[in-house]
Amino acid sequence: MIALMLTLLAVTVTAGLTGERAWSRVSEAKARRRQALNRQREQSQRIRRLARATYSLKQQRRHIQLTMETLQDECARLEQDIKRIARPENRIFVLEERRNPADAAWIATVEVGGTVADSALPAAVPWQRRRFLLWAGDDEGARARLERRFPHGSGFRVSQLMLRPSHAAAPPVATSGGLETRAAKAARIAAS
Repeated sequence: MIALMLTLLAVTVTAGLTGERAWSRVSEAKARRRQALNRQREQSQRIRRLARATYSLKQQRRHIQLTMETLQDECARLEQDIKRIARPENRIFVLEERRNPADAAWIATVEVGGTVADSALPAAVPWQRRRFLLWAGDDEGARARLERRFPHGSGFRVSQLMLRPSHAAAPPVATSGGLETRAAKAARIAAS
């Protein structure tokens, strides 16, 4: 009977030790599971933050791309306007800026190729036709100023003299000229 009790005691101690080891393994497994869940939660939060940042950056990229394309279109339109305005026939040179309060602005077109007097030297200018802005009280005063500067006998001829048109005209209307609207650009960029 003592042998049986000793055997039972040995089995109980062994079972207790085994149970304690099993219990500690279960505790360790639970701790590892908690750590894994915490890491998973942190990783999930990090991924969500990165997704929000990525979405925000994508919106900023779309906005920047739209702004850049709008600016490029505006630059192209302005370059077209500059080319249109910079044509030689649009240039007006200021003959003189001296004026009286009662003077009006006149636009005169002077051409080279008029009659040259026998005693005068022919005009040696690098242009054939130019428009000039000058100030005078009337048509005769404007012609007198032009004649002093560009004498008829030296080969100059005033082909046109008129009052300068008012600058109160409406600004030029921007034409689309095949340019894409901002809304169409936004839709195209959103689709890409």
